[in-house]
Amino acid sequence: MTDYISNYATRKQYLFHFYSVVSGKTVSFPALLTQLDDKFSPSWNPQKVFGRQDPILTFQGTERTMNVAFDVPSESKRQAKTNLVALNRLINFLYPGFNERGTANTISASPLFRIKFANLIYDQSKGVTGDDPQEHGLVCGITNFSHNFKFDGSAGWVDEVNSAIPALFSISFSATILHTHDLGHINGNYRPDSEFPYYVSGAATPENIEAATEAANTEIDFGTAAGAAAAELYAVGTAAVAGQGGFANSATPEESEGIRKLPAAGSANTLTATLVALKEITEGVY
Repeated sequence: MTDYISNYATRKQYLFHFYSVVSGKTVSFPALLTQLDDKFSPSWNPQKVFGRQDPILTFQGTERTMNVAFDVPSESKRQAKTNLVALNRLINFLYPGFNERGTANTISASPLFRIKFANLIYDQSKGVTGDDPQEHGLVCGITNFSHNFKFDGSAGWVDEVNSAIPALFSISFSATILHTHDLGHINGNYRPDSEFPYYVSGAATPENIEAATEAANTEIDFGTAAGAAAAELYAVGTAAVAGQGGFANSATPEESEGIRKLPAAGSANTLTATLVALKEITEGVY
């Protein structure tokens, strides 16, 4: 039987990946995400000073925690068993690494994870989302974990002698995030708006608008009538990205007339270069 659920999850990269730092192994689930609470908690140390109404605040840090829940469905006996084996592996990942010392074991490694789900949970230091949790997963320590088998009639199960395999179960966990890259305002910049904490592909951001503007300004000859009209066109597109209206509705009659005259002014190449830059930064706007 075709595994439609896993095929769809793989094609859309809707697999929830857990990479165990201790074992170097990965377990993945075709996940239907039902909860993602991402909490950022700035911490301050207030100090009262005599004669001052307000405390003096000393910043300590910003902690990031997540609460995540997702359902793991199956459509066949084989997939149900595969999912349950994957759950067993994940539960084993929650325990630390040990070294044998005589008759006792000593902890050698904490059970840290790298977790990955599409564009919402990933390590931004890579710049792209990828799909390999070892490379692109977000480092964390899981602080609470639970799962729930669905035997309430909402889903079936594999009914065998001395064996009951759920066709659907849910997983929920809490995690404290350990970022592997610098955060904050560094050398005049924050992390790109389209990359942290969530990756947004093809978004119009101040960074790529500025880059496209610089490129367009280099290509346009402002000394010609065509160049001046093209610059006006470019300003319209930038205004549209900034949320001041759709592209078509933003152009004035004078600007539209200038656009129509560009080829006649002998600068068709300039117009083409400008429109290409416009399209790149106004994707989805017009």
